[in-house]
Amino acid sequence: MSTTVLITGGTRGVGKALVDLYLRHGFEVIATGASSTSVEQAKVNCPDVQWYCCDLTQRQEVSNLVQQIGTLPLKLVIHNAGVQQSRDFFQPKRELLSIEDETAINFTSVITLTKKLFSNIEQQSGTWVFVTSGLGIAPKQSSPVYCANKAGLRAFCKSLNGQVKRHASRVKVCEAILPLVDTDMTRGRGTGKISATQAAQEIYDGVNKAKPEIQVGKVRLLMRARALFPNFIENIMLKL
Repeated sequence: MSTTVLITGGTRGVGKALVDLYLRHGFEVIATGASSTSVEQAKVNCPDVQWYCCDLTQRQEVSNLVQQIGTLPLKLVIHNAGVQQSRDFFQPKRELLSIEDETAINFTSVITLTKKLFSNIEQQSGTWVFVTSGLGIAPKQSSPVYCANKAGLRAFCKSLNGQVKRHASRVKVCEAILPLVDTDMTRGRGTGKISATQAAQEIYDGVNKAKPEIQVGKVRLLMRARALFPNFIENIMLKL
């Protein structure tokens, strides 16, 4: 019997790389995209995946996704979908994404989907993977809502892991902390990016080792530097 993984935000970037990787390793893959256009194109490019359109800003669509999955046993859920909107509260400009929608995609929908699928994963002694960011640890000034969302998700992971231990559960919770990855979301920003393929592979390897905290790429360096010089690192990031 094949093992099933659900990957949100699977039509591009790290999500697409994860979809490709898990398919190659023989998993049954369920993946989501935010729009019907992206999902229809993904079906053409990757027909072996069970694709669903799910706008994570809409509670009903999250509920519909859970209903569509039904009783299909999930061994792994990777909360990968994420968006980042630059905003300056001192110089407000027209934003493509509202604070509410950014927070829904990055944070609240993740918790809602986790709650709705919790018994499914628990019955399979499965694994939750929450994709966060180094910006949730050392935030930058130009994307305050995104940084706050990722910091909140990091705290949620820690609390959920605490509950796993308290209840002596066989469920596993992994936080995958990403550095700057070369995706559509980061186009035109920053240097020294790693590829989406590398990020996906490091997540895959960390999940297989059941690491509670998967430090991807340069995040390992960030964590060491922050331990030694916490104020210095944060002051640097807050200039970005």
